[in-house]
Amino acid sequence: MTKKLENMTQEERIAHWEKMREKDKQQRQSCMNKLQPLQQAALYSIDSKLDSFLETALYPSMGGIRAVSAYDLQELSDAWETLRHQFNLRD
Repeated sequence: MTKKLENMTQEERIAHWEKMREKDKQQRQSCMNKLQPLQQAALYSIDSKLDSFLETALYPSMGGIRAVSAYDLQELSDAWETLRHQFNLRD
C-alpha cells in the first residue's frame, strides 16, 4: 500500500518525487521515440541552434546580442522552417 504524501517522511517524499520525475521523463522519451526520424532531427536541430543563439545573445560574457551573426540567424531560421514543415505548423 502506498502512503499518502502527507504521511511520508522527508526522505520518502524526496524519493517519491524523484520517482515521479523519472516516470514523466520516461513518458516524454516514449513520445519522442514515436516520432519519425526527420521529426526528431528537426526538434534536436532547433533545440541546438536556439540554445546556441540565446546563449550568445543573452549573456554579455558571450558577446551579447551584437555578437549574433547573420549566419546564426539564418541557421535558426532554417531550423525553424524545417520544424514547421515536419509538424505541419503552417497548415
